[in-house]
Formats: sequence, structure tokens, C-alpha cells
Amino acid sequence: MIRHSIIGVLSVVLLLFTIRGLAGQAPFEATQRGRTFLVSLLDTNLDLLPEYRGANVYWLFHDNYLASRVLAISYPKVSQQIIAAIHREGVYKSGRIQSVFGEIVEPLPFHEHQSKDLRSLSNKVIRTEVATSQLFAGWENYADLLFLACFTEKNPQAAHRYWEAAMRMWDGNGFMDEAAKHEHLYSTYKLGLALLAAKRLSPPVEPPPGTFDKLLALQNESGGWVTHYDSTGKKFGDANVETTSLAILGLEATAGQGPKPSK
Repeated sequence: MIRHSIIGVLSVVLLLFTIRGLAGQAPFEATQRGRTFLVSLLDTNLDLLPEYRGANVYWLFHDNYLASRVLAISYPKVSQQIIAAIHREGVYKSGRIQSVFGEIVEPLPFHEHQSKDLRSLSNKVIRTEVATSQLFAGWENYADLLFLACFTEKNPQAAHRYWEAAMRMWDGNGFMDEAAKHEHLYSTYKLGLALLAAKRLSPPVEPPPGTFDKLLALQNESGGWVTHYDSTGKKFGDANVETTSLAILGLEATAGQGPKPSK
């Protein structure tokens, strides 16, 4: 009887470890698939990634900049190719998105940004985003900008206030900010930014319940993350570079996992 009890207890313990192991593998496998998706998009003629598969627009900021950072450890050669291609176009900064990595920071309040076409090659367009001198009135009504303000703001208490403002937009499914109200859809990349900001705040905070699992569920069969979803979790749009990059960063920050060098 005692031997049977011990065997039973050991079986339960083994099952628990197995379940925990599988749970730990899920985000790692998802982010690895995400990186594979990004690498598969590389246009070797330009050394840049298109906005999404089949697109003819190549965004330097934010898309290719984010991809270069996400691929830096797992695919260093590809990352370096992308960085060199960005610099080849005479572009070195955007300001706003670089705050995610503690690089060049656009001071608050945020300014308006506009797209700029750099050059065209056949049917392909290389484009980037640049800051203007015009202040962005009402930027606090956008969850993604509030998360970026959490990275930008040096005062911890002020950074937490930006976080709290973003949390007031959470409706249980996503961030119902001005963009979501206009599009009648939630933006997937804002889930990634929320997970990232939650870990970066001092002290860290808990993201809205279910954010991590919801983001995992929005990866499609290509390995990339789709742009939008609705209140039922139905996916909309293509898997694209920006969304996939921010999803990977958010998931890894939350799971405490980092990228592994490619073999």
C-alpha cells in the first residue's frame, strides 16, 4: 500500500512538472516561429523586410529597425544586414520607438510623425517615419503612446500614471483607445507593448489578466502575428513585421525567456 501511494505521488509530481514544462515551451516555440517568419521575409536584393508578405513597401522605422533588434542574437548576420541597409538610406533614428530599447528618446509630449518615401525601385518603395516639429495633440488617447511614454518618462511615479491611463482603456478584450474606436478592432501589437511596459516599470506591475494568452493565440500559421482582432478573438489582417516584433518582445519579457543563437 505504501509503495503504491509513493508511486501515485511521484506520478502526480511528474505530471505537474510535465505540464509546467510544456507551458514553458509554448511561448519559446511561438517566439522562435516568429523569428523564423521574420527571416523568411528578407528581400536579399534590398536586405530589408517588406511590411508583410507580398507587400511592396519597406518601412525602415518602425518595421526593419524592430526586426533588426529582435533578430540580433538568433540571427546576427540578418540583423546586421538590415541595420546596414537602414544606414545605407541615410536613416539613423525615428525617436519614438527607439525608447523601447533605451536608445534615442523623443521627449514628452510626443510630436506628430509622418511617413516619408525615400526612394522607389521598380514597384518597391522604401519608406520611413520621421518626427515633425508639430506637437501631437491628444496623444494620451492612444494606448500604444502611453506605453511608450512609460519607457520615455524618467520619473517612476509619472511613468506609472501613464500606465494607469492606458489601463483605463482596457475593456477585457483589448485596449479600446481612439484608434480601436475608429477601426472597430483591437490592435495586436498593443498587447505586446503592454506586456513589455509592465515589466519595465519600476516597480513592475501585472498586465491585464489574460493578455499573455491572448497574444499567444493571435499568432497565425505563418508564425507571424496578425494586425487586428475583435472581441471574440477572431483574427483580422496579415501577419506583419512590426506586430510580430513587438509580440515577441512582450512575450519574452513576460516569460523571462530570451532568444537563442541560431545553429
